[in-house]
Amino acid sequence: MQTRPERRKPGRKSKGPRVQVPVRLPAEFHEAVEEIAKRDGIWITDVVTRMVAESLGRPAPAYCYPKPKSDQGELPLTRAS
Repeated sequence: MQTRPERRKPGRKSKGPRVQVPVRLPAEFHEAVEEIAKRDGIWITDVVTRMVAESLGRPAPAYCYPKPKSDQGELPLTRAS
């Protein structure tokens, strides 16, 4: 009997086992964290994870840092297909 190939789940790659911790931040802290997330191109949760890791003197997971920019430029599109 033939087995099915494992189905890949849609969405982003797993970040491993994590725990949900609801946190209430002052509005100005949230704004600052949101700006950092936009600047670095990552999720707000990843910015907070990085800050907690740095405060604990531990290395943050790789996904908590900005993704390297690609040196490839966009191809010019002259018309739609």
